[in-house]
Amino acid sequence: MGIQQRFTAGRFTAAVAAAVMAVSLTACSDDDPALTVGHDASVESRTAAAVYAGALARTGIAVQTNSDSASQGELLDQVASGELGLFPSFTGDLLVQLTPAPKALTAQDVLADVNRSLPQQVSIGDPSLVSDRWQVLAQQKAIEDAGAEKLADCGRLPAGLPLLVTRDPGKSVLDAVAACHHGPVQTVATTDELVSRVRSGDALALTTALDSASVEDLTGVQTLQSEGAPIAQQLVPVFASGQMEKPQLKALSRVAGELTTADLAQMVREVRGGADPRTVARQWLSTNGV
Repeated sequence: MGIQQRFTAGRFTAAVAAAVMAVSLTACSDDDPALTVGHDASVESRTAAAVYAGALARTGIAVQTNSDSASQGELLDQVASGELGLFPSFTGDLLVQLTPAPKALTAQDVLADVNRSLPQQVSIGDPSLVSDRWQVLAQQKAIEDAGAEKLADCGRLPAGLPLLVTRDPGKSVLDAVAACHHGPVQTVATTDELVSRVRSGDALALTTALDSASVEDLTGVQTLQSEGAPIAQQLVPVFASGQMEKPQLKALSRVAGELTTADLAQMVREVRGGADPRTVARQWLSTNGV
């Protein structure tokens, strides 16, 4: 009988200790708010945000992604105030937001100017291998016949060809490709249509690296590379400095070393097809061991 009483008392003591520990853990968890990842309204931003959020969650911290989008300026203000933990951005867009009339154009110079211009308590991580720089596409045969390898050689191509776009590139980008002596700017519905027209030889196109990479068949078209304008656009995470510790910084660096333009373009294609950004991000993270 005595033995049974001692056993029951021991179990009761253990149960009480477990309950106290559970309450303590819950309290710690409640005191440790989730890091919030934001994004703008574009599919590219929502997908990149899911990649960064997934990578950070794998370090063991609580991460949540905002359901609502915000403008670049709003996101930057939210990070500076500590309201937001991180958002993805492209360096050129970020520099334009930080500096009304930026002069830097190359990837290295843009990155340096962004770092110099960021508000206090705001940092950027390593640039990924993703580029969204505006570029001119032309028929490969026309490029070879004209001996035009770079954007500066664009004037060797037939003059007056319409310049196709899927969205407004802005005046600074149009000014950067003025050497092509193109005809009127025409808007088409999709990047696939844009590439098809260029392949036929009756048009030039102005599109971003991500948009062109989203087209499965680029046979017969070629990009005119630029060493200057348009401004470089490398994908970086913008984050609140105080919310990141060594494991999280390492996770962001691993993403930077693995994520390519083709990778993000493929994920964006899947999201546009109806897939959940979190699902495609998880698959990419698992496949690449990030």
